[in-house]
Amino acid sequence: MAELELLTLAVLVGAALVGSTISGFLGMGGGIFLLTVLFLCGLEPALAIPIHALVQLTSNGTRAVLFREHVRWSAWRTFALCALPFPVLGLAVAGLLDPDQTKVMIGCLVIFATWKPKGWKVGWGERPAFAAVGVVAGTMGVVVGATGPLIAPFFLREGWRKEEIVATKAACQVFVHVQKIIVFGFVGFAFAEELPRVVPLALAVIVGTWCGKKILARLTEARFRMAYRVVLTGLALRLMATPWL
Repeated sequence: MAELELLTLAVLVGAALVGSTISGFLGMGGGIFLLTVLFLCGLEPALAIPIHALVQLTSNGTRAVLFREHVRWSAWRTFALCALPFPVLGLAVAGLLDPDQTKVMIGCLVIFATWKPKGWKVGWGERPAFAAVGVVAGTMGVVVGATGPLIAPFFLREGWRKEEIVATKAACQVFVHVQKIIVFGFVGFAFAEELPRVVPLALAVIVGTWCGKKILARLTEARFRMAYRVVLTGLALRLMATPWL
């Protein structure tokens, strides 16, 4: 039994390292990858999602620190203010939503937002766009766990450089993960008991984020944006396939 638990931890550490490296140069992908591996290793959602929140807080926090000079703080402030009260709503509606159907719907919305025709524009400025995404992220964070794919299209804005996209998205997700951790603490989740699992994963994502930053420096803006869209589409398709997996 001890050997099996050690093997599971090793798999999770590897997944955390790979996922955070991907997120380090694309700003996304690692969270949902790690959450998937947590589920594949047999962790129940009630355990996997809080653990995932702690690890992703470390991952996104490290990324936000490494790219701190590129964070669009005006967008972050709007996002954070509008996300603040909505995890409570998320807990209230979580029991009313079918998780699989919700993920299919999110996947469809993400693909449309990522590949919408060039002539189709909502015309939202930065403030209303990040107000809306704050509400959505705050509500859905405690429902589906990994909100990265859901909010990612909002960051692919004209005039934003690749570092600004990665940095601002990381800073916004730090806020969401802090919210989730507070909410899970209120409902009685014992985070201290999970530290033996969380600490190795946290160390792995710190290393992975540093590696990802090195890779990002080698990417052109055009290649970054194409890779961003391709990976985001893959994540959306993964969400849409949830009912059949």
